[in-house]
Amino acid sequence: MHDVPASKLNPIAPQLRDGRHVLAWDDVSFEVDARTGGRVTALRLGGRNLLTGPEIDAGNFGSTFWTSPQSAWGWPPVPEVDHAAYRASIEDSAIVMRSARSASLGVEIEKRFTADRARGAVLFEYRIHNLGAVPIQTAPWQITRVGPGGLTFYPSGEGTFPPSNLGVQDALGATWYDYDKASITEHQKHFADGREGWLAHVDRDALLVKTFVAVPRAAHAPGEAQIEIYASPAHTYVEVEAQGAYETVEPGGALTWQVVWLARRLPEILPISVGSEALLAHVRALVAADVAAR
Repeated sequence: MHDVPASKLNPIAPQLRDGRHVLAWDDVSFEVDARTGGRVTALRLGGRNLLTGPEIDAGNFGSTFWTSPQSAWGWPPVPEVDHAAYRASIEDSAIVMRSARSASLGVEIEKRFTADRARGAVLFEYRIHNLGAVPIQTAPWQITRVGPGGLTFYPSGEGTFPPSNLGVQDALGATWYDYDKASITEHQKHFADGREGWLAHVDRDALLVKTFVAVPRAAHAPGEAQIEIYASPAHTYVEVEAQGAYETVEPGGALTWQVVWLARRLPEILPISVGSEALLAHVRALVAADVAAR
């Protein structure tokens, strides 16, 4: 779904600024830090970072990547995967991050980031390399931390799955999470799937849309879901998460998963609320236009 021939890309040349790798065009700036797990530390729109920083939570910030299910490693996240230093390089127009081998999981993580100016898109390609001697079963997982107070939504799939305890609303065939600080009294999370392969988050006038291949319920990792939304009980951040299919990876093989980010300013006249037909139509049109431009 996301494979794009190199000849069709209008790539942004990566830059190195203050130790971080950057892709920047127009009023968008995307930053990755090899020193902190090859993590995305900023997605700036007009200079404003849509992601949370370490000043909010020293360990849980920006956009990271894990293997799924979490039951395979518990908590805290595996250092080599989540926050230990990655080896960084630039290959053509791609920022490439490679982790050290995780002794506990037997995997190495590879992250490739490119940006297409014509599409106004950031393209993610993740690879989970099995360096062990036996097959493993795993799924890819992108965790993106944004500030509290926004609106998250996606086209509803088969419904909400256990052990969901985060309050969401259904309207117009979509599922909406409208942040309410007073209702967050513990670790609260929502587990679901989305039939159209996208997940959107609005923060004031800024819109972030993630697109990915839709995954049927039968292909979700055990105890997990294609779409997950988490709200911190400290009221400091929300996680907007997507997962790929749970697959078997043979020794020496790799699981590959792709995600696209579209960051846009919203028109001032667009209603931002649960059940906004205009907002839902705006996102669907944006996703359709990006698919057509590939």
